[in-house]
Amino acid sequence: GNIIATIGTGLFLNKFITETKNAEQEQAQLAAVLQSTGNAAGFTQKQLNLMADSLAKSSNYTAGQITEAQTRLLSYARVTGDTLPRAMQNVIDMSARMGMDVRQSAETIGKALDIPSERLTALSRQGFKITEEEKELVKAFEATGDVAKAQAIILQAVEGSYEGAALAARNTLGGALTALQKN
Repeated sequence: GNIIATIGTGLFLNKFITETKNAEQEQAQLAAVLQSTGNAAGFTQKQLNLMADSLAKSSNYTAGQITEAQTRLLSYARVTGDTLPRAMQNVIDMSARMGMDVRQSAETIGKALDIPSERLTALSRQGFKITEEEKELVKAFEATGDVAKAQAIILQAVEGSYEGAALAARNTLGGALTALQKN
């Protein structure tokens, strides 16, 4: 019995050390992106961590995975203010529906939000429904410097395809078991 207890303790300790190192790395990268962008997003590291915890509770992703996605999304300095939490919800929904890594989704959405008019064609090719009228609106908003309104059109298109996917995945038996493992 003692050998099994010792092995179990060793495995637990290794997992704890690995998770602690990963968490430190995730937080260091988050701090670095906030500094490099001059905190353009307007969120503190603490606020971002609270957002990550909240998104983790309504999805099958860990707060650490979501922090990595936030870091990727924040590297696009034009993703700011109210756009950020909405974009992060889109990231986890897209990941859940498409079976993508959250960082990949953050990259896709970050690029689309960075310069919306340049990404419209690519998004249309990926199957997002964006009308000609919406394309013109995006260009007009960008031309007048209202990037947030242009980004809102992009987010609306993503939500039309993926909204609610992360929560739906979380509310299955498999999702509940994943949540138990996370905790």
